[in-house]
Amino acid sequence: MTAVVVILSILLILEFSFAPVNLVTGRNAPLFTQFTGISSRNAMLVVAAVDALGALLVAVGLFAPKVSIAGAVLITALCAWYLVMMVRHGHFGSGLVGFLLFGSWSVGLLWAQLARH
Repeated sequence: MTAVVVILSILLILEFSFAPVNLVTGRNAPLFTQFTGISSRNAMLVVAAVDALGALLVAVGLFAPKVSIAGAVLITALCAWYLVMMVRHGHFGSGLVGFLLFGSWSVGLLWAQLARH
């Protein structure tokens, strides 16, 4: 179970560390606005911070499992929010598939951490 936790944690840390960078630098801002209807400024201020917090919690969770659970719950909720926003705005492409994948990783991490206790 430890290997599952480490692998899923690393994958989530990578995704949710780079996502805020891409939003803040503006690289993904136009797509983000198109997919979610949220302005680039709000994406940079709020969504990027929540993404980064999720990555931080999962990273700390490698050493403190209860923190990992909080990170997995946050990222699962964030992925669910992304999915709802994309569906509301009629986007059913690769972004939707990506957040289904990331959400499944976070649910898997949550399950693995809970199974360890």
